[in-house]
Amino acid sequence: MTTSDLLQQIRKNLEKRRLEIAEGMVDGRMADFNSYHKNVGIAEGLIQASEVIRETLKTLNEEDV
Repeated sequence: MTTSDLLQQIRKNLEKRRLEIAEGMVDGRMADFNSYHKNVGIAEGLIQASEVIRETLKTLNEEDV
């Protein structure tokens, strides 16, 4: 498995987790407002992490050219 493959898999896993959190919010599985805020923060962190990985992949691909 190459570095790019590994990073792509990590991005997929981050997106999967973010979607699980979103489904929990839609289904009303948040215990209280604090849980909701916590999960919003986690989801935002997952989005930001995914973006960092995307930018890293872009840089790696540009270096390969």
